[in-house]
Amino acid sequence: MKLLQYVFGYAIVRLGEIATYADTRIKAKDIISTDYVSVENLLQNKQGVNFTDKAPVGDSFIQYVENDILIGNIRPYLKKIWKADRHGGTNADVLTIRIKNGIKDIVSASYLYFQLSSEQFFNYDMQNAKGAKMPRGSKDAVMKYEIMLPAFEDQERIVKILDRFDSLCNNISLGLPAEIEARKKQYEYYRDKLLSFERKV
Repeated sequence: MKLLQYVFGYAIVRLGEIATYADTRIKAKDIISTDYVSVENLLQNKQGVNFTDKAPVGDSFIQYVENDILIGNIRPYLKKIWKADRHGGTNADVLTIRIKNGIKDIVSASYLYFQLSSEQFFNYDMQNAKGAKMPRGSKDAVMKYEIMLPAFEDQERIVKILDRFDSLCNNISLGLPAEIEARKKQYEYYRDKLLSFERKV
């Protein structure tokens, strides 16, 4: 992978080559309510998560850790996604994506989050979803999603730029709605440009 990045400037990889679904479990007694994530408290349109004090029901749950990426797997068009900043538990309706051990110096969790929160990803997820009234994303298809992966230093540079855009768009408390909407469209445009690379033959 590093050789491809050196020669071409980036490598094209499937998600399953660099990440996996978390399979560790955590007991209910070891979770505080404010660390439990369900598809209900993931917010639409990539707005993160709204923690509540509602205790989870069950004996054990899928464990997530810091830098895991959690995606709501019911109705992918709602675009529910969050990069974990803590440890906690979730359920099977939430995909918990974890970068594989041994390649964390190759893949930036923040860069992967931006790739998976792109419109391109959610469109792909919906195209492969099953069910009409309550579509559910395909776990197999998600792991086949292709990502442009530049060198780690370039990933970090892209993340810094997108973080600034993201902060600008999400922290506007004053201003005309048309101006805010224009900023968001500008952000999406540059985001797509930064996360895609011209394929070399």
